[in-house]
Amino acid sequence: MNREGGVAPLVRRLLICLGGSVVLAMMVGPQQGSRSDYGLGFRESVLNLRIVYFLLVGVLLFVAVTYREVVSRYVRRPGIRPLLAGVLVLLAAYFLMRWYDPLGDNGKFSGFSDAVSQTPAIAPLARAFFGWLWWVGLAVAVVGVFVAIARRLRWLGWASAGFSVVVGVIALVAHSAATSYAGGIDHSFGSQTAFIGHLILAAAGVIAARSDSEVATTRDFVERVMGYRPGLPLVAMGLVLGVLALVTATWYGPSGKNLTLSATQGLFQGSSASGLAQTYLTWLVYVLFVITLALGAAAVWTRRRPLGLTTAVVAAVSVLLTVDTLYELSSAAAKAGDGGATGPWQNLGTGGWLLSIALFSIGAGGFVAARLADRPAGSELVGASSGRLHQMGASTTMISLALFGVGLALFYPPTATPFWQQALVTDIGVYVLLAVGLNVVIGWAGLLDLGYIAFYAIGSYVTAYLTGSLPVRPPSWLHLSPLWAIPFAIAACLIAGVLLGAPTLRLRGDYLAIVTLGFGEIIRITAVNNPGNFTNGPRGVFKQVPHPVVDLGFIRFEWGANALQYWYLLLVLLAIVVFLFHRLEGSRLGRAWAAVREDEIAAQATGVNTTRVKLLAFAIGASTSGLAGVFFASQVGYFNPQNFVLNNSILIVAYVVFGGMGSLPGAIAGAAALTWLPDFLRDQVPSEDRIMWIGAVLMIMMIFRPEGLIPARRRRAELTGLAGHDTNVSQGLQAIPAGEGV
Repeated sequence: MNREGGVAPLVRRLLICLGGSVVLAMMVGPQQGSRSDYGLGFRESVLNLRIVYFLLVGVLLFVAVTYREVVSRYVRRPGIRPLLAGVLVLLAAYFLMRWYDPLGDNGKFSGFSDAVSQTPAIAPLARAFFGWLWWVGLAVAVVGVFVAIARRLRWLGWASAGFSVVVGVIALVAHSAATSYAGGIDHSFGSQTAFIGHLILAAAGVIAARSDSEVATTRDFVERVMGYRPGLPLVAMGLVLGVLALVTATWYGPSGKNLTLSATQGLFQGSSASGLAQTYLTWLVYVLFVITLALGAAAVWTRRRPLGLTTAVVAAVSVLLTVDTLYELSSAAAKAGDGGATGPWQNLGTGGWLLSIALFSIGAGGFVAARLADRPAGSELVGASSGRLHQMGASTTMISLALFGVGLALFYPPTATPFWQQALVTDIGVYVLLAVGLNVVIGWAGLLDLGYIAFYAIGSYVTAYLTGSLPVRPPSWLHLSPLWAIPFAIAACLIAGVLLGAPTLRLRGDYLAIVTLGFGEIIRITAVNNPGNFTNGPRGVFKQVPHPVVDLGFIRFEWGANALQYWYLLLVLLAIVVFLFHRLEGSRLGRAWAAVREDEIAAQATGVNTTRVKLLAFAIGASTSGLAGVFFASQVGYFNPQNFVLNNSILIVAYVVFGGMGSLPGAIAGAAALTWLPDFLRDQVPSEDRIMWIGAVLMIMMIFRPEGLIPARRRRAELTGLAGHDTNVSQGLQAIPAGEGV
């Protein structure tokens, strides 16, 4: 039989797709084997009705691959990408996220819908939505948008967009009705996520109705939308989040209560909270939100710098008043003994923090409008005239996303559960700082370092020594608080980085990786062997490393009460490091690192002192790891050499590669994504399967996007050329006659 065009290749392809769907069925779900029956997990995942759904996925993949030429014509059309994004968001909302926290593990959509269906007294709309309306609405919206894109039916695009918005609103209303009837503390985001997913579907329908192009140019389209009125998307997002915060979100939620803003007003009227806080709840919150929103809308529409700056200032004041009101409410409740609170910041719902994100987003929109007030609509924030290659491509989209991310980092963590607050600090935050430091060595200088965790250990043990937590105590005059140990830990890691870099300067590639790997193991084994009874051997520190304390006489800060305190300390440290490294990337040293990474011999021939440059890369990267070690030691209190094994070094390298080597945003995004994923999978799959999922994600990423999640602008320019990086440069290059090319 003809292997090129016969039946055999199709059969082989079908079997591969079906085999992949069986593997996916084994990966998805809580099923697992037992010590007495190792095949139990396989039978539960494969020999079950659920396997039919996964086999259908395999068949769809087979059809898509077999008829990829036909499929690709539709996949490239405008609206497909937001359609896929909306479907993914809705699937996450309906199958992964919680809709009602008091139900615990059964608080996801399926468990909550079962509870609603068994309660006849709940509003009919809620019972209908959690019964049949959710999947009918999802199916109709998705099919309608897809047909509108495929058949280019404008009326269907508009109709599907409107229908999707209606279903999203119904999801919010039904969830509010059900939770109001049930009571209890609920900080879930399932309904809000479903609403956002339906808005994305609506956007896909609008794009299908408005676009005349056969091929989607997503990046150009996003830039046109974001550049039409710089800051407008941020103001629009602030409007949506603000309305949710003022109307449906919980502001105060102790046991047995789930109070929105209007209910909270009556509860705290006449309480011990300050008069300003009570006034804020009564009417000031609405006035501030309307004024901030009006200023933001006027600023982004008129593109007036004074209006934009005024919006940012008013938004900042409004956020401060909101946070102060939350403190006053929680303090008054603690004094009254309501809800069992023992201090401030307890029993608060998501409403106040969601409003803070909304106000911050509106203020950020005003700031973006002020920054771009003198630029024509649609232009990039930084153009080619800046003279910095690493800044090429910085646009209103990137700056808007960065500012919105800052707002989330500031005000989302208080709404998270204690588990996720702890994970933000000990997992995500610390490894983000480590990845940013390793990015200097691997991403910018091109030096493969597999022993980076050793500097992390050095910083931790230096902190433990200076705080008196090791068997060998420092002199009394050198006994320090962890924050004051930062310069000493950085200095120790700088020296260690130079000592590692000096003998390895002649090595490259695999040889350098082996030497650095050995250095990391030497440090760990030395800590285990406990020379001179210094490290306390495999048991770790002798006593708990104290929490940081800053006592300035007139004011005293003390960390350790909860994980959020460390989160905001980590944000400050990370912001300082990222700012310094951003400036360093565009400096003469940063360009020298790039030259050494691309061709060390050519760099040396052009006058770059490669010895000095590589030593500085090792030293600066090591100092960042030492800073992370100080933070880690003071936050966890107790640690031992097992916290600094080789696997952790390899994981940090994977974070940098996954995010995009040489990219600061990429290193942050890669570390955050891959440290968040295992904790997220904790409730989704058996613990033994989590590493398998991470491996699958890495494989998919390396196959389909080898440059990383957020590739460096310089590297993107090197890979795609300036013509693929900047539209103006592309037009200029096209205007050059072929005979005059380089």
